[in-house]
Amino acid sequence: MNRLIIFLGLSVLLFTLPAFSAKEQEEANLQTGELVTVPSGEVINKDYFAFGEKVEISGTINGDLYAAGGQILIDGTINGDLLAAGGKISISGKISQDARIIGGQIIIDGEIGRNLTASAGNIELTDSAKVSGTVVAGGGSILLAAPIGKDVMIAARNLTVSDKISGNLKACVGSLRLTSKAEISGDLTYWSDEKASIDENAKILGSVTQKTPPKPSPEKMFGIFAGFYLFVTFISFISTLIIGLLLIYLYPKYNRDTVSTLRKRPLASLGIGFVTLVVAPIALILIFSTIVGIPLALILLASYLITVYLARIYVIFWGGLYIFERLGKTVHEGWAFFVGLIVYFIITLIPIIGGIIAFLVLLSGLGALVLTKKELYQTLRKQNII
Repeated sequence: MNRLIIFLGLSVLLFTLPAFSAKEQEEANLQTGELVTVPSGEVINKDYFAFGEKVEISGTINGDLYAAGGQILIDGTINGDLLAAGGKISISGKISQDARIIGGQIIIDGEIGRNLTASAGNIELTDSAKVSGTVVAGGGSILLAAPIGKDVMIAARNLTVSDKISGNLKACVGSLRLTSKAEISGDLTYWSDEKASIDENAKILGSVTQKTPPKPSPEKMFGIFAGFYLFVTFISFISTLIIGLLLIYLYPKYNRDTVSTLRKRPLASLGIGFVTLVVAPIALILIFSTIVGIPLALILLASYLITVYLARIYVIFWGGLYIFERLGKTVHEGWAFFVGLIVYFIITLIPIIGGIIAFLVLLSGLGALVLTKKELYQTLRKQNII
């Protein structure tokens, strides 16, 4: 039992130990913790990064806001774009530009100055909200009770419209309902097996067209699958690029240390990565089985999944640097990562070989992360910082 406790403690440290100092967080305007808040009256004159169990933004941010957490509340002013991901997201303040949101439940009572892109189980735009631009949303149940300044495109199980849309409405839905307050300045086009429920007092200035959802042939199914695969690959490329560039910008020293570990100890990184990938899930199952250890297991599981996801980024970064070193050229680290990412995705498209290489990249990156965090922990302990 003592050995198990020691193992769990080391696991927590290896997977959750911050790879950056408090000073680096402050310079990057990055705030993390159980509760991250910008109180009313506070003004931040640059981009702001907030990651925590609860995120509350009541002040003013003169820049973009990047937020992630279990619960996110924004009742202040964001004079820039909003990118948010969380369990429950409530917006009652003002977003002067675009809002891109993904979550379990999204409630918007405030104002979106430009366009809204959202995906969630439930999305609600109340009658107190306003979106000046277009709305693109996907979810289980969607309520549009706010005025929309331009076109609306929806994919949902249930869609209800009860305010003005100053443009066209295109919807792929299970059921569609337009209340007596609904008004569409353009055309209504919807794909559904059910006829839309349109109140007699609803106003539609353009045409109303119902289309039956297509039932594709095997050839079309293959095309859809191929298109979906390419779409997912593209999204994965973009998300990896963004996260990688953020890591390079926010934590340059830690990235270089991890690359140094890969260069100096490639076989050790590969072996440690394999052991971590195999042993960690077994340990998590054992912790779950103790019942009392479930909260700790959930924390470790989240940390483990994040670490596995980030692992390949460092190998891609290393590969990009290696390419330019072989060419005898010096470039910005961001460009090196971008080139390495392109090469990586091209290689992974090769059948069988691509899968093997992707797996080896995962193992190497995971092992290098564990080794680097272990060294960082030992250094901080010697300096009595932790």
